[in-house]
Amino acid sequence: MFHALFQLVAIGNAGSGKTSLIKHFCESKFIPGYQPTVGVDYGFKIHKVADLEGIIIVYFVSITVRVHLWDLSGNTEYLDVRNELYGTTDAVFLMYDVTNQMSFDSLELWLRELSSYCNSHPDVFLVAHKVSIYKTIVLLCPTDGTDCPKHNRVISTGEGKKWASQHKLKYYETSAATGEGIEKMISDLLSEVILKRQPVTGKDSVLSSTVTSTTLRSKSAFQMR
Repeated sequence: MFHALFQLVAIGNAGSGKTSLIKHFCESKFIPGYQPTVGVDYGFKIHKVADLEGIIIVYFVSITVRVHLWDLSGNTEYLDVRNELYGTTDAVFLMYDVTNQMSFDSLELWLRELSSYCNSHPDVFLVAHKVSIYKTIVLLCPTDGTDCPKHNRVISTGEGKKWASQHKLKYYETSAATGEGIEKMISDLLSEVILKRQPVTGKDSVLSSTVTSTTLRSKSAFQMR
């Protein structure tokens, strides 16, 4: 049983790690190697959201939600597919790869696309991904490091936080290889979505209406599957 259903969308350049983050959250697994998403990928999870500061919960210690996570291909030819999903989303996590300068430089373009095609004004978090990739690679390399590939971090935490602050976004760092930061980022994003609703003062108030409205808005997205 779940009290509400929410749609989350991951956007960012191809190769920024959207698929691996969603897979880790939904299945607690990490699959190394890169395979580009063709159009759109999808995952879901029943997830408990607790400690909702500022919301009065009478009947529930925590709220159980069904989360649908959409991984939108970063390739330009799938713009029409992305636009379909933008219209049904409750929240967005905008991702970049901390070892890839171009993925960071493209953030402005992604925000522009989102504002152009999304009328629902979703919550948006900035996610700096692959923060532990260099440490993980070093552990797998020979002790002399001669065959260790170069995956140095090129975007610092300070740079990421500055960009997020300039655009009034919350900033998170994550890694699908270790799971670092993923659970907290998505839990916080869901909390933001829930807190946008009116305070819960009874069992049949905001949660019931959330399920109804979100399910109806999700219909067009599910027709794509």
